[in-house]
Amino acid sequence: MDRLWVGRSAIGAVVALGLVACGSSEPTQTAARGDATVGAERPAERDDGSEITGLLGTIRPDQVDNALQPRMDAFMRCLAPRLSEVEFLGGDVRLAFRIHTDGTVAWVYPSQTTIGDRQAERCVLDVARRARFPRPHGGEAEFTWGFAFDPPEDVRPPTSWEATHVGQALMSGAPDLASRCGVSGVRVTAYVAPGGRVLAAGASAPDAQTLESVDCVVDAVRGLTMPDPGSYAAKVTFLVQ
Repeated sequence: MDRLWVGRSAIGAVVALGLVACGSSEPTQTAARGDATVGAERPAERDDGSEITGLLGTIRPDQVDNALQPRMDAFMRCLAPRLSEVEFLGGDVRLAFRIHTDGTVAWVYPSQTTIGDRQAERCVLDVARRARFPRPHGGEAEFTWGFAFDPPEDVRPPTSWEATHVGQALMSGAPDLASRCGVSGVRVTAYVAPGGRVLAAGASAPDAQTLESVDCVVDAVRGLTMPDPGSYAAKVTFLVQ
C-alpha cells in the first residue's frame, strides 16, 4: 500500500493548512493524507490469538481526510503550549487507527513520531480519539494517517544527532530499559540541552496495547544524562529494544 504523504515527499497533491506569516513564532502545520485500508476485505486477527473473527472492513482515504483535516487546528493546539519549554519543537507523526462499525475510534496510537514531546503526543491522541468517521464497509477498519509540525521559522533548529551518539548513555544509565518497561521496538525522540539534560522526549508505540509501557520508556529517558551537545541543544532518535 502506497504512503500518501502530502507536503514533504508527496505522492499526489500538496495540501498545506494554516501556514503562519513569515517571522511568526508559531509553528507551521502541513497536513498529510493517510494510508486508509482500501480494496477487498481481509480476515481480522483476534486479540486472544485465534486466527479469524470475521472481516476487517474498508474506508476510503478521502473519508479519513474529511474526518481528520478539520481537527488540524486542535492538533496544533497540542503543540503550541510546549514551545515555551522547547522552542524548536517539531516533527512528523503518523497515527494508526482502528474504527468501530459505527465510525467511532476503537484505538489509536503513534506508529511513528519525531515530535519528541510525550505531553504533546498524548494531547494529539486525545484529539484523534474524539474523531468520528463514516461507517466503514464490511466491518471494523484500520488505517494510518499522518501530518507534520514545522518548528517556528525564526528559531534555530537543534543539532541533529545520530542514534550512536547516545548509545553509551543508554547502556550505562538504562541497560535493561526494554525489559524493565515490558516493551521493545519503541522509537524514542529526545531533545538534549547543553550539559546533557533531556529537555523533552516522546516515542512511537509498537501497537495500541503498549501505550502505558511507552510512557515508562519516555519517563526513564527523561531521567538520563546524555552527552553534552555543547552550546546548543541536540535532537536524537533511537530505538529501544
